Amino acid sequence: MKNLIFLLLLVGLTTAGVNAKPRSSKKAQPKQRLEQQLTNYISYPDVLQDGNREGVVVVQFKVNEENRMSQVAVLSQDEKLNNSLIKQLTGKKIEVAKAGSQEMHTVRLRFQLD
Repeated sequence: MKNLIFLLLLVGLTTAGVNAKPRSSKKAQPKQRLEQQLTNYISYPDVLQDGNREGVVVVQFKVNEENRMSQVAVLSQDEKLNNSLIKQLTGKKIEVAKAGSQEMHTVRLRFQLD
C-alpha cells in the first residue's frame, strides 16, 4: 500500500513538473553577464603579476544615463590593485537593464594565472 501511494505521488510530481511553465523574470537580462562585460575591459593587474598572485576582488559601481560606469569602488586588501582596476573601469560602457538608475551593481571577479 505504501509503495502504491509513493508511486502515485511520484508520477503526480513528475507530471506536474513536465507541464509547469517557467516564470518570466520581471528584470530584463543584459545581453552579457556583468562579469563577462567587465573582463573585456580589464587586463591582468601588474600588481598581481609581480608576485604571481591570484585572487578575487569585488567591484561595485553605478551606471549613468549614457551606460557608462561611475562611482566605481574595488574591494580588496591591496590598495594598488584597487586603484588600477578603478582606472581601468571608470567611464567604460556597459549594458544593464536600467541605465541611469541609482542601483549599485556588485560583481565578483577572479584573477587567475594561465
